[in-house]
Amino acid sequence: MRRDLLEVAFGLGGLSLAECLTLGSENSAAHLPPARSTILVWLAGGPSHLETFDPKPEAPDGVGGPLGAIATSVAGVSFCETLPRLAVQADRLSVIRTVHHLQGAHEPGQAYMISGYRFRPGHNFPSVGAVVGHQCQRRASRNGLPTYMALPDESVRGGGHLGTAWNPLSIPADPSRPDFRVTDLFPPKSIDEGRATRRRALARLVRSRFSSLRTSPAADAVARYTEQAWDIVDSPRARAAFDLDLETEQTRDRYGRAVMGQRLLLARRLVEAEVPFVTVSAHEWDDHRNLVTRLGQKLPDVDRGLAALIEDLDLRGLLETTLVVVTGEFGRTPKFNENAGRDHWSNAFSVLLAGGGVKGGRVIGKTDAKAAEPVDRPVTPEELYFTLYHQLGIDAKQFLLSTSGREIPILRGGRVIRELVS
Repeated sequence: MRRDLLEVAFGLGGLSLAECLTLGSENSAAHLPPARSTILVWLAGGPSHLETFDPKPEAPDGVGGPLGAIATSVAGVSFCETLPRLAVQADRLSVIRTVHHLQGAHEPGQAYMISGYRFRPGHNFPSVGAVVGHQCQRRASRNGLPTYMALPDESVRGGGHLGTAWNPLSIPADPSRPDFRVTDLFPPKSIDEGRATRRRALARLVRSRFSSLRTSPAADAVARYTEQAWDIVDSPRARAAFDLDLETEQTRDRYGRAVMGQRLLLARRLVEAEVPFVTVSAHEWDDHRNLVTRLGQKLPDVDRGLAALIEDLDLRGLLETTLVVVTGEFGRTPKFNENAGRDHWSNAFSVLLAGGGVKGGRVIGKTDAKAAEPVDRPVTPEELYFTLYHQLGIDAKQFLLSTSGREIPILRGGRVIRELVS
């Protein structure tokens, strides 16, 4: 046996040592997950799928509304005319048109679509970002940044049953403002370095003594936030990740100077600094009134910012390892209401994905003539997030320990959406 191994290692069996090492390297690379980071663009309130990624301009009974469809860079695939820049990028992204669930109110729908768990009153399941941050916690020490960040905040779900220690670090400031700065990136000038070090050591000692006497999830959360704050202050690379002044004026213009575009640019910088999960949230998508007018005010910024983000990630070699997901809690009704708006509709709606091993130029599922129901390949939130975890190398079937000591699976059910990744 020993002679056989030596023969293989030293080329007597047909492989040189260099070839053996190369083969081992290739096998290791084959087991690396495609994605290392995720940017979740959360359009809170529920964007209309008919006015974005599933237009039906020829639908009967005025379902399609006044807006038309435009061709994309993928033959046979159309987007609504509101998204001309994303239409050009269609070969780099994919759309699921048949995501569906039965939670037609905001709170249940948001809980489901931000966690992958059906809404249960009284139980706060962790957001997908919290789970990813928890599973990628070893990466935090390399760059001084937290593993989960939210721009501007995570108002729907945070750490859930994992505990508030896994809530995101939120950056509420508007990066489109000329005076944008992230507060408290530097210690007070009145405290010299030696004094700050002593304070930090004393605080750690007190927390350690307290924890040894009594467990407290709240105290653990405070301790983790404190360490995160110190890590950022101690890391020039972490502080630089927030500095949009390091970007060229041309790049900032390409993303758009609106808050959405600049938050997407900041998200790209955070991904470059190896933050595993960034949520970019935009509210006010609950368009029960004057939908077309309101979308005309909001969608151009989303279209410009997202198209720039996808192109920028691709040019920087980051799109292969960064999964971009765009969704809200549901879509909008096939018919307009009496106020020229569309109401809540969770029976079928669209989700956009790009990068992170997701194949571009694909449309998953098909809705009926009114975009009301799936007629082919319905997709559940569990499947969507099972796929996300899979691309990040996270086993969605594993159990995580809650703050109460109970083991709860990351997801209950779901499977990889193979049409997206194979």
